[in-house]
Amino acid sequence: MKNIIGGIAALVLLCSTVFAEAPFSADQSFGAAMPEAGSPLSLKQAIANMESGTEEFVKIQGQVTEVCQAKGCWMILVDGDTYARVTFEDYGFFVPIETSMQRSVIYGVLSEHVLSGEQAEHYAQDAGSKSTLALHSEIKEYSILARAVQLENRS
Repeated sequence: MKNIIGGIAALVLLCSTVFAEAPFSADQSFGAAMPEAGSPLSLKQAIANMESGTEEFVKIQGQVTEVCQAKGCWMILVDGDTYARVTFEDYGFFVPIETSMQRSVIYGVLSEHVLSGEQAEHYAQDAGSKSTLALHSEIKEYSILARAVQLENRS
């Protein structure tokens, strides 16, 4: 368990230095069309705005650091030392499993929830972990239920 969290933390720190200030350019889109209105918020800004308690659709930008290696049914979006697990509305679309270290804009609903140890272990296996470590504690994390995803190819 500590190895998984430590790995995520190290990856988050690494990625926080990778973000360039260049404008975002969508090279691939998945799910519904991205609404033109509204500018994307950083993940940290979106989390800070959650304090209002209302769940609403918002554009969130960040860097994808990890993707489900089984079929691309979830990904991890980071912003500095903060991350959120992105899943896709109605299980209606997926992203390529080689999506990693790409900037992204997500249109979806941000929430906070608790993963059971079994759920966390399942996600670790989907990410390619060969560990058979049983996770017994719950993990609090942010999640985004995405309706639209845009990815920027690595240059």
